[in-house]
Amino acid sequence: MQHLIFAVDSLEAAMELKDMLWEQLEVRGEVELIPQEHSKYRLNVISEKTLSTQQLEKLPGKLI
Repeated sequence: MQHLIFAVDSLEAAMELKDMLWEQLEVRGEVELIPQEHSKYRLNVISEKTLSTQQLEKLPGKLI
């Protein structure tokens, strides 16, 4: 199990990231989308699948 938190600049970017995680990387688990100030979002992911450093580097947004 892996807990990841991403910061993104828009709702569109958050949805794209979620789709990449679910569809391309086949991550399963919990995904929470949290609105932040200035139209930014945080994507909180608890993944049943552990992603490699290389996979994480290819994802949009900033890994916190």
